[in-house]
Amino acid sequence: MAARILLVDDETDLIEVLADALAARLPGFVIQRASSVADAEAAVASLDASGTELALVVSDHRLGDGDGLKFIASLRARHPGLPAILYTGQAGPEVVAAASAAGVRLLWKPIRLATWIAEVRAALEA
Repeated sequence: MAARILLVDDETDLIEVLADALAARLPGFVIQRASSVADAEAAVASLDASGTELALVVSDHRLGDGDGLKFIASLRARHPGLPAILYTGQAGPEVVAAASAAGVRLLWKPIRLATWIAEVRAALEA
């Protein structure tokens, strides 16, 4: 079974564009979409139950039902060392510091799609 990239964003149009771009450029991975922290938690539970590898989590910071950085921290408590990318259009210095301390790559919106794909590839290869 192919490894998964979990993509979490509450903007459904954006998540579709990003997921399609990843699927086209990273054919060895399955892109798992989640539009909320609750959806992401359910997706992870399903992956864990099936024994499917989670290779990377990519999340927006501000989600309708939570905080992407807190979700990543929670996920890493169960999956230590899991590579993670957080992207945002708005974040204060405390978020920047917390992401850095946690070893989470922080990307700022707007971001060019080619740059975003390159960051995902780099995280997978690290």
